Parts: sequence; C-alpha cells; structure tokens
Amino acid sequence: MPSTLNVEDELVDALRAQARNRELSWEQWALRILTAAADPLNESSWSELNRRRLELIDAKYDRGLTADERRELTALQAAAEKHLERLDRGRMTWLDHYIGRAKQVAQSDG
Repeated sequence: MPSTLNVEDELVDALRAQARNRELSWEQWALRILTAAADPLNESSWSELNRRRLELIDAKYDRGLTADERRELTALQAAAEKHLERLDRGRMTWLDHYIGRAKQVAQSDG
C-alpha cells in the first residue's frame, strides 16, 4: 500500500545532491536509503550485530553465558547464517565449474 511522506525542503535538497552523484532521482535514492534502514542485516547493522555475536562467543568460552545471552547468541547465529548465505550463493556458483570438473576427473579415473 503506497504511503505519502512529507519531507522538509532542506532534506530534499540534500537527497537531490546525493542522488545526482548516483544518477538517480531523489525519490529513488530516498527509497534505497529507507529500504537499507529497514533491512536488519544491512552492512552497518551487520557490523554491530556481528561484533556482539563475537563478544558472546568469547564470553561463552571464557565465563559461560546466562540464559538470556544464550538466547541472544542463538538469534545472532541465525542472523549470521542468513547474512552469509547470500554471500555463499555467489561463491557456490563460482565453484560449480570446479565441482563439475572434479567429478569428470573422478569418473575418468574409475
């Protein structure tokens, strides 16, 4: 459902300047910004989440975790898997050629 957002002129001017550098309309640029902000795994929030995940992993082995920390770590691990899955898909596509070649070599040796 489309919605209307009233934006102050100063902000529109700033968005226009940024959008011009990207060869976008200010509306397209604003939508990209809002979409990234709504994504819980955008790069800036991912860095914060991952930092906290690593702190909890260290604490798990140093002192153990409270029940709340265990739940938090479980949620952060799931978020990490989701985030890294996107990266892994590209890597797996790149590996497909080599996997196929390895199968060919294995079959020819048999």
